[in-house]
Amino acid sequence: MLWKRLAARFDELRLRPWPVKTGEAFGEFWSLLFPTECVVCEQPDSSLCTDCTETFRRMTVRPFRAEESADGLPASEVSGSRPRADGSDFVPLPVIASGRYAKSLAAVLLAYKNHGHTDLVRWLQAALAGALHEANASLCVHAADVVLVPVPGKGASFRRRGYDPLALLLGGLARRRELPAGAVVVPAVRHARTPAASAIFDIAKSGQKGLGRRGRRSNVAWSMEPAPAYQRVLRGRACLIVDDVLTTGSTIAETARVLRGLDATVAGAVVIAATPAPRGRRERETEDPTG
Repeated sequence: MLWKRLAARFDELRLRPWPVKTGEAFGEFWSLLFPTECVVCEQPDSSLCTDCTETFRRMTVRPFRAEESADGLPASEVSGSRPRADGSDFVPLPVIASGRYAKSLAAVLLAYKNHGHTDLVRWLQAALAGALHEANASLCVHAADVVLVPVPGKGASFRRRGYDPLALLLGGLARRRELPAGAVVVPAVRHARTPAASAIFDIAKSGQKGLGRRGRRSNVAWSMEPAPAYQRVLRGRACLIVDDVLTTGSTIAETARVLRGLDATVAGAVVIAATPAPRGRRERETEDPTG
């Protein structure tokens, strides 16, 4: 059956111009040996079909301010930030999101992070780049060279996946010079490696999946530290924290704590997707996409 399908497809490709049919023949042959399907709608032959690609682009084409969706963010240190809608004096750290964590965007992110679909990286890089440029323009107006600090991944997650999702996204943008002008990626924060921290994480190996909003905050508090190589280079520098998904903001808050301890200025954060704000529930239980 496999060889009959191959023969039929090669007969069709034989009549097409050679540059087209060479590439398509290889793609067809590969897809027959290793079938794939759209991670959103399950249509065959592509990890993201044409219709779902268009939907994904519509969902991420207009970055927006997302800090109201997270109650675990730290206070802003930049003048001009907007106060909370409830009228309280607390002004959260501003966050720019590419889109909302729902439907196509959620499916693409989960497939990329948890199911090895690194072939989706270019779509996610395009979404992230838009949010980075928006944040650079709106949150770092007076900064000459912005430092992009990724939220650190866990070693266990890297060993399970075989790659660091954020590093792969930012590395590709940096190589193609698609980051904001003058921006550099600096992995200045890492997970704490002190004996006390190791003991804490041995108890909490399950990570954040399944935790409520308060549980996420307590699970992340004091879990990070400066990477030794960057302890002296961030003083006075404007930083944007970069993460994949904004849930409670607790991971961003912990990263900001470390950066501020290095005398860096945390101008805001950038994420690909933001989960919806809680709607009256005391503890909102959501799947943790940050794993």
